[in-house]
Amino acid sequence: MKYIIFDFDGTIGDSQSLIVKTLQDTMRAKKMEVKSDEACAKTIGLRLDEAFVSLFGMSAEEGMECAATYREIFLDNKKTMIVQPFPHVIETLRELHRQGFILGMASSRNHCSLDGYVKQMQLEDIFSSIVAGDDVGHVKPAPDMVFMALGEMKGMKNPVTSAEAGDVEDMLDEVLVVGDMTFDVDMAHNAGCKACAVTYGNGTREQLASAEFIIDDFAELLGLV
Repeated sequence: MKYIIFDFDGTIGDSQSLIVKTLQDTMRAKKMEVKSDEACAKTIGLRLDEAFVSLFGMSAEEGMECAATYREIFLDNKKTMIVQPFPHVIETLRELHRQGFILGMASSRNHCSLDGYVKQMQLEDIFSSIVAGDDVGHVKPAPDMVFMALGEMKGMKNPVTSAEAGDVEDMLDEVLVVGDMTFDVDMAHNAGCKACAVTYGNGTREQLASAEFIIDDFAELLGLV
């Protein structure tokens, strides 16, 4: 492997409690049924509007309205609920970078939020590409994020879309996508590359069984690649 693309929530950052609380606070604010912690956690990895559509079967427009409310509440919640990296994440990422692997990030959260967490964890210097949900037309499990990340890793000036995936086809055999949800595994496979699933995030080992590799500790990546 030469290129490694990481999910953020549930893979790098331990954000489940913050996301679940903000989803539920949004439901209360909108006077909707408050879904269980488990139901909310299952949507992590989807773009916010899609999470609400998935939970309530609402229209895309209603999902966007809920997402806007979520973002307002999130700004307050994140002041007291600090997202910390999972054990061994920071040192492992830095060692992978030191060894010459080209690292990218692909997350369904919006770019402003994602950049904020990368800066908080002092990881700005190690990622060659950061792709967020608002950077692409189709989010996970579509392959768009992988193609765009690889285009940036390759130094291409314009984002790579699914239709132009041939521009990075020569890189796919050397790509590993690391994530904690089936959305991440499916995104990797839809792009034509391998997936490594982590079991400490939001998905179970059974749910992640289709990944080529499964690890219980982020540091295991060093022996895997």
